[in-house]
Amino acid sequence: MFLAYTSTMMQKVVAFVFIVFLTSGLGMAQGNQADFPKQLLFARLTFFDFGPPFDFYEVLSLEDQGADTEVKRMIVTPAGNACVQPPSVETEATTIHKSLKELLLGKNPCGIPEKALRQERKRCKHCLVFSGVNVTLNVSCKGAERRIRMAILDKDLFDRSPNTPPNTSWTMAVLSQLDDKLSPGVMDKPAFSLGAPKPESSIALDAAMLTALKNGEYDGLFDSNKKLSELYRESQEASRLPPVHLLSATPVPPVSAEVPQYPPIARAAHVEGEVNVSFDLSPTGKVEKVSYNSGPEMFRNSVTEAISKWQFPPSSDVRHEQAKIGFMLNCPSPHP
Repeated sequence: MFLAYTSTMMQKVVAFVFIVFLTSGLGMAQGNQADFPKQLLFARLTFFDFGPPFDFYEVLSLEDQGADTEVKRMIVTPAGNACVQPPSVETEATTIHKSLKELLLGKNPCGIPEKALRQERKRCKHCLVFSGVNVTLNVSCKGAERRIRMAILDKDLFDRSPNTPPNTSWTMAVLSQLDDKLSPGVMDKPAFSLGAPKPESSIALDAAMLTALKNGEYDGLFDSNKKLSELYRESQEASRLPPVHLLSATPVPPVSAEVPQYPPIARAAHVEGEVNVSFDLSPTGKVEKVSYNSGPEMFRNSVTEAISKWQFPPSSDVRHEQAKIGFMLNCPSPHP
């Protein structure tokens, strides 16, 4: 009788414990669901061992819209070379047809233990890291701001079997989803651009992110020597565009003369100098039969394109003309 009674009591205790565990588990699940963030920021600093620039700064804003998530991205690129790459700020926005919870792969960042994060950041304390990504996830957890920092090493990016720890791997998977929906980012852009520096008016900037950037609200998200707000101020300074001048045109000055564009490849190669060009003028004052006496060949296509549009005074005679055009970099030497 005693054994039967004891067995019955044990069964009741086990059943009670199971019910309590199940109920508390459901409560935790419901609590996690209720506490799941509705918006957050990813700050991503990508660094390379080649450049300049060596560092690229990104802020990604995610806001839950129910079945969709609004994503905004800002890329701040420091100056590479004053003649080729002035500092820039770019923003873009898109809507991803997934809830924020789906984008985060069902994982609530508020539940990530700080101890686990520290262990992951220290996993390669004495390794030589030449390139990588430092990520800060800024999120509100139960009304308090939390910054979750993770380090993505070069082996995580490039090795076939990197053995990336779970939280870092999760971060990479989430960011990969965002990158797939946005225009080419830091990892997909060329090492340097040969295009002309963009004036501020040609870059579409999100007003809210721009205000936050100017006010220094993103400065604390990055562990770097230079603040993001300082980089923004540098991007607003006028770029020193390499000047091109018509130095002379003889014996007859042109009525209209558009100066040639400084070829991007010449800027990248730090080529400058003077071009001496000869050409004939038709009776209507149009340029014909262009030939070059001296000057870097990199400039010649640009010069030919420009002077073919020049207009001279009409004359009954076919005339011979000469012109000298100067190209100056007006930027620091790459080899001080």
